[in-house]
Amino acid sequence: MFRLQLQISRLARAIGALFLVALFASGCGSVQKITALNRTTGDWYAVIAEKSSFYRYGPQQGNGPDQQLPRDSIMKVIRPSFGYVKVQLQTGENGYVASEDIRPASAALVAEKTAPPPTPPPLIAIHSGEEQFGLDTNDPRLVAPPEPLPDPQTDPLPPEGSPAPLEQP
Repeated sequence: MFRLQLQISRLARAIGALFLVALFASGCGSVQKITALNRTTGDWYAVIAEKSSFYRYGPQQGNGPDQQLPRDSIMKVIRPSFGYVKVQLQTGENGYVASEDIRPASAALVAEKTAPPPTPPPLIAIHSGEEQFGLDTNDPRLVAPPEPLPDPQTDPLPPEGSPAPLEQP
């Protein structure tokens, strides 16, 4: 009887050891992804899926994703986590995306997305002989102030029909 108990305990230890080996082996794939993201934290990443859900407060928030990021949206990795990565979008907004939806962005894509917008062409001046100033004529600052009216106490009006007196120098 004692011998049977000893064999059962050895069998239990062996099963436990096999279980631990299987557990470590199954987790290696996700560990490799996380360590790969850790080595490149701060570099630009791009969405490789057609659309990727973006969660502002985390993937477990109750109201679903805050927005959908289209393919080739670029972002910087702040911190990898289990299945999700905390990122900073190009707009400066922080949130979470699935780690399987992003990959390191190519240099060409980063250059395209971070390039300043093209400057608009200059306006073509119309030469009609008048100068074009581009002023808003409805601007109250451009309206001349009203002229002061004469004071009836100090400047009496001449009687009707009589010529106005000439001012003496």
